[in-house]
Amino acid sequence: MEQVSRFEGVEERILEKKSQIQFTEATNVILVVMSGTAQLNGYIPLINTSIFIGNLGLRMELKNEEDQPFVYRIYHFQQYKLRNRQDFQLTYELSKEYVNYNGLVYHKSSNKVRKVSEALYQANKESEQAHLLYKLLFTIEEEFKLQKSQLTEVTFQSVLDYVSINSNKPLKRDEVANHFGYHQNYFSKLIKAETGWSFSDYLAHIRLDKAKVLLLDSSYTITEVSRKIGYQDSLYFSRKFRKQTGLSPTEFRLFKGQKRIFTFQFTGDLLAAGIQPVGTLNWPGNIPPHFVQELGDAFLVPRDDYPTIEQLKALDVDLIIAPSYLYTHPKLIEELEKIAPVFILKWDRWDRLEEAKIIAKLLGREEETASWIARYKEKVVRGKELLKPIIEVGETVGVFELRENNQVGVWRSSARGAYNIYKQLELKAPKSIEEDVLTPHKHLVIDEYLISSYVADHMLVIVHTAEQGLRLKESKYWEAIRMKYHSKVYILQLEDFWASEGVFLEHQLDIQVKKLAEGDYIL
Repeated sequence: MEQVSRFEGVEERILEKKSQIQFTEATNVILVVMSGTAQLNGYIPLINTSIFIGNLGLRMELKNEEDQPFVYRIYHFQQYKLRNRQDFQLTYELSKEYVNYNGLVYHKSSNKVRKVSEALYQANKESEQAHLLYKLLFTIEEEFKLQKSQLTEVTFQSVLDYVSINSNKPLKRDEVANHFGYHQNYFSKLIKAETGWSFSDYLAHIRLDKAKVLLLDSSYTITEVSRKIGYQDSLYFSRKFRKQTGLSPTEFRLFKGQKRIFTFQFTGDLLAAGIQPVGTLNWPGNIPPHFVQELGDAFLVPRDDYPTIEQLKALDVDLIIAPSYLYTHPKLIEELEKIAPVFILKWDRWDRLEEAKIIAKLLGREEETASWIARYKEKVVRGKELLKPIIEVGETVGVFELRENNQVGVWRSSARGAYNIYKQLELKAPKSIEEDVLTPHKHLVIDEYLISSYVADHMLVIVHTAEQGLRLKESKYWEAIRMKYHSKVYILQLEDFWASEGVFLEHQLDIQVKKLAEGDYIL
């Protein structure tokens, strides 16, 4: 065996209420919570379903802020790795790292883990202890991997996404905290730190911004809109809505034909509707450089900056359009709402054409956007005809991006022009991209040496710089892709593919079809 574990003992400990303790263990440890809640090392919440594995020598700090004791068990074990194999003799040495530096932690451990850990706690025979330790470690690692794959690691963004998706339900702070394994008080501090709002204020903004989208559909009554976003009392909803926007729901529904719009994103959708904003962000993620001239005398905010309140007031705007990532800037949103109605849309979540239609409804520009969509669809049809003799039946196409630290992004259909490839031209993705990216609708970032797991017959690779283009040509991994798998690798520039809304998407379609049709790939 390459590695072996040795059980060193277990002890049950109690951390009294409103107290804390620091200690360092001379072995690897498995910490199993029996009852109560605490914080580990200042940032890891521990509840009665939490499991933590730490390396030997790890300094641990437990803090119990509750009015009840925190009861936990520490299982001690040593891990040894094979150092030498000679003449039927195996030599092992102590391994100082069983898990990564921060340890392995997850919540909602199964009954199986509980039963095995209890059996190990009760076991007396050395052979039985060895077997149960192996079984416990194996079960914990398998559960951790499963939860990690299902949740793509629980980041706080996943918590915010959960609140957004379920905002129409009677959500309560404590229920959401428990769902993700956070202690309620810690969760309150965390959401305040991440969003600047309390849980109830954040939920209210999510609901009211969804209401703005629903109000564009005149088939819904105000009462129906209220209930669809999670408010059963339509009068309460109307008061909340007016407080945020300065308009009643009915007035907002009639609020169309704005002439002076500032947009933080979605500029391509405005241009598709035939509207030039009076101001926007001059970022590649909002406007490709070669489109800037089409904005005429619009006020352009420099890259990596936001407009000041004074600048927006000077523009005399009557509508502000913003992406949902501004939720992390609550003070800015509150200031914007004092200037003009703010329309916040989910960012990087909508179907691209549906997104354009929603903005067109808000602006009363449905006909103009419909004309642009018809033009775009005609290009899609022509593109399909052009590519028929190029991409054979059964061949696959993938959209990628070279990133820093020798990593590669594999993009879902909402970004980097992938919408054109998968949704409109209906080109076939490799099975691995279909299963890991498109079906779960999530971006994927992998180490470059893993690119062969996502190989396609035609690989559209976006680069940031000329140096990256050279790396694509000289890298041993990409050379293997071209030589071993006979893939055709096409180089695209990030400045053309950063923003993928409206007319920008159409421009990307032109580039993609031209690259594929002309066979402009690395030889």
